[in-house]
Amino acid sequence: MVNLTKSLAFLLLLGSALSFAAAPADNLPLQNQLYSMSKLTIPERSQESFLTKVQSILRNELDPHSEALANVLAADYYIHTNEPLRAREHLNIAKPFVNTVDKPSLYQEYNYVLMLVLRTEGNLKEAKYTADALYRDVRESWPDNKLSDIVLERAYINSYLYRYQEAFELMELALSHAYESNDPFQLVETYNVFAILYGSLNDYPSSIDYLKKSIEIMEANPQYTQNTYLYVNLADSYRASEDFEQANTYLDKSFQIAKDTNDVSLKAYAHQVKGRLLVDQENYESALNHILTSQKLHKEVGEELFSFEIHTELTRIYLELAQLDKAKLHLSLAKEHAQQLGSQDTHYINRLESELFVEDGSFEQAYELLNESYTQYRKQFNDNLTYVSNLSREQLDQERLVFENKLLEQENKLNSQYVEESRKYSYLLWVLILLLLLVVAIALWIMLRYRNLAKANHQMAFTDNLTKMPNRRHVFRTLELQHKASGPGRKTYSVILFDIDFFKSINDRFGHNIGDRVIQSTRDICEAVLRETDTIGRIGGEEFLILLPDTELKAAYNIAERLREYFETYNFEDIAPGLTVTSSFGVTEYLPEDETLDLVVNRADRLLYKAKNEGRNQVMASFA
Repeated sequence: MVNLTKSLAFLLLLGSALSFAAAPADNLPLQNQLYSMSKLTIPERSQESFLTKVQSILRNELDPHSEALANVLAADYYIHTNEPLRAREHLNIAKPFVNTVDKPSLYQEYNYVLMLVLRTEGNLKEAKYTADALYRDVRESWPDNKLSDIVLERAYINSYLYRYQEAFELMELALSHAYESNDPFQLVETYNVFAILYGSLNDYPSSIDYLKKSIEIMEANPQYTQNTYLYVNLADSYRASEDFEQANTYLDKSFQIAKDTNDVSLKAYAHQVKGRLLVDQENYESALNHILTSQKLHKEVGEELFSFEIHTELTRIYLELAQLDKAKLHLSLAKEHAQQLGSQDTHYINRLESELFVEDGSFEQAYELLNESYTQYRKQFNDNLTYVSNLSREQLDQERLVFENKLLEQENKLNSQYVEESRKYSYLLWVLILLLLLVVAIALWIMLRYRNLAKANHQMAFTDNLTKMPNRRHVFRTLELQHKASGPGRKTYSVILFDIDFFKSINDRFGHNIGDRVIQSTRDICEAVLRETDTIGRIGGEEFLILLPDTELKAAYNIAERLREYFETYNFEDIAPGLTVTSSFGVTEYLPEDETLDLVVNRADRLLYKAKNEGRNQVMASFA
């Protein structure tokens, strides 16, 4: 099938080349029409009526410029409807015409579709180069909806290349273009990419929040935007958060949409996420069937971007099924795809390979690879996590409010125009005065409302909704300030990391409502033990961090032990009969050689892991 497609494309290219000499003169009205079509929104360019119009144009004898541009628009349609093979065919047809015409505007439209096709083919380095160059060329001339799309693509590609800080900087630019464009689709896509970035950094609560915002806008504007991948992305984030019930709910919705719309790409991705979910539930045989189905469907549509993930997931499954030869084969294929992608995801490959060495009995090589994997992981993620924790997300929420008020602003502009015209008539003088007063009143009301909302958003951005304690962003900012104030001969501090033992079992046995009440009880327990100068924050599902200023390790250990005892003896029977709760703690103190905050937090995290691994309901400290 692929060879036949290539042969047809070659014949079309040959026919195109032979037609240059006899091509008609430039049809400027048609070219202007095609360029106007290229400026439509993505939902408009994804309609069948759009393709029908392009195909009707292509049936005619065209000048080279129009022939090239019409094929580029056909490719644009196919790439946005998840048919990259057909998109590539039309780009191949357009390319010789593009080179012959040699016009910047035509190259720009061609490169716009090319960057999308290159990304789906897994050629990330060339896709990034094309996208960066294109944005520099068109940022002053193209409409905001297409500029937003280019910037989103650049951010998405950078996330695959683990350039998260660059990706987040691009996202702020994309958000600005999205609001200026008044295009709900671009706002949906912007929040979707935000969610993908936070998910890549394991901040799944934030990922879920942005996906919910994205879906809310999409469902409120069904005529302007439709992105069925949002439900799969949300399912994957719930899976990573171990909320398997919600994950299955959104996966079922995704499979139904894929069936109703005959969207092969969506079906492929849904099978891939279903496979991941089954791996998390240790149902490896069923997971294998879903991942293999996903691999087959991705190949069917020509989607190569996910090949690295597919092969690493197959490596993991075959390892668990003790089919080591197949695991080694897919690990080798994963390495090839990682090199093709320009991926820096070597830490996970090394981890998988170390597990294979363990199975082969090569423990020394396994240890070396595992140690190298840990070093690569820390180098790759720590700086990005610190950057994300300081990101001003409340600003994004305020900008969203501005977008939602734009209709009101447009109405006010119309009112102002009406007032200006009415000044010619004396009998409307009092109406004009009243209208102006009304506008002032509305403006004051909007300003007061915006101020109150901004204040509320700021509070929400730094407070955990469930416990009303500081959230991850708040506690890490406080910790960063404390760390900067510490050093040789200056103040010291200690950090306690703890989480609730067997919390998933509590949810499974008593229900999520009881689990939430247990989380809320943590605040009462900690307030009874901690000092006013201490800071506690919820940094994950059932995980908490405590900052103890001016506190040495021994005192911090004693505080953690008191908290542990308080958990153990606390009367949880009031919440649910038969409910008992314990917690595990990791305690460490700032050391002069701790150049970065991550060294302190990671040390506490390893001690917490040790406490849980050695039986739970205990405190592990640096000296213990």
